[in-house]
Amino acid sequence: MKEQIAIDSELWNEFESASKRNRRNPLKLITEYIRETMEIWEDQKLDKEIQRDARKSGYTEDDAVELVKQYRAEKAKRYVST
Repeated sequence: MKEQIAIDSELWNEFESASKRNRRNPLKLITEYIRETMEIWEDQKLDKEIQRDARKSGYTEDDAVELVKQYRAEKAKRYVST
């Protein structure tokens, strides 16, 4: 279903001209921007959930860094052993 949105015509004309000068499709740019913005919002939501879960678990960021280091060291040992 297509929906129409209202945008300031002067702003749109400026954006459209700038897009075309850069050989970009203005509608495609707007669509990409909206999609990227939505992804950022989802990432931010996930980050907040992770932070909340981490606070509940009692682990700190330093603990997480140490766990990653240990995992990588174990993985490297397994790789060298094979």
